[in-house]
Amino acid sequence: MKNTLIILLICLLGFSAFAQEEIPVVDQPKPYEKNDYLPEAGDFAIGLEATPFFNYIGNMFNGTEDNSLDLGDNTLYFRYYLNKDAAVRFAFQIGSDGGSDEYYVRDDAAFFADPLSQDKVIDKYSYTNHYYHLRLGYQMFRDYKRFRGYFGGDLGYQYYKYTDNYQFGNNMTELNPSPTNAWGFGATRTLENNYGLEQGIGAGAFVGIEYYFMPKVCIGGEFGLSYYYYFEGQSYSKQERMVITQHIEEEIPSYPGDNSWSLQTNFPYYFGNLYFMINF
Repeated sequence: MKNTLIILLICLLGFSAFAQEEIPVVDQPKPYEKNDYLPEAGDFAIGLEATPFFNYIGNMFNGTEDNSLDLGDNTLYFRYYLNKDAAVRFAFQIGSDGGSDEYYVRDDAAFFADPLSQDKVIDKYSYTNHYYHLRLGYQMFRDYKRFRGYFGGDLGYQYYKYTDNYQFGNNMTELNPSPTNAWGFGATRTLENNYGLEQGIGAGAFVGIEYYFMPKVCIGGEFGLSYYYYFEGQSYSKQERMVITQHIEEEIPSYPGDNSWSLQTNFPYYFGNLYFMINF
């Protein structure tokens, strides 16, 4: 009996070893391996144009005098990751400015009362200039180690408006229908030039690549195809003049406006020549 049990035990062990060698084991799916260099779902990114930094570093080594960091492009880049392989992105550019100049001119009322008078009044010129450009898009990624290729599409809108204004120290009256001003004499004076509102709407597709040289910090570049349709509103000038005894201010149309379109490949696209992107 004892020998029989020993023989059965040996047979069971042998069968078990045979089964382990012959029966294939079904491969289990590998768990997702996190790459600490790449952004994750919920991460937010801010980007900026990289070319000025490369120019600055290059000028440091070639002996360029008065080397300075000229950031130039004022486009802001943002990105929000819906998951590790997809994100929405937003590019925004603001270019608003304004200014004024003042000039001393003869005070006509004081001069008519006393030709030797040295009294002055002030004429003023001012302008405002507004430019806005925004793009909203969606992009998807494919990873290879620290490299990320991506593709996607976006929509864009442009806004541009420019006006200039003139203010005069000498009033236009029946007794002085052509007063002195900083821009000469004349029976008609311009008060405002409104150059019309220019707008554009567009859509585009893009592809690009990024390299993460630090955890969640990358440098990238992209190119794409963009279509834009532009339309410009009417331009006009506001002016003043005397008609016998009546002072009149009137608007004079100067340009009826126009429409245009463009379809072109872009390199770079709207995320700069080369850009830095910081994710957090």
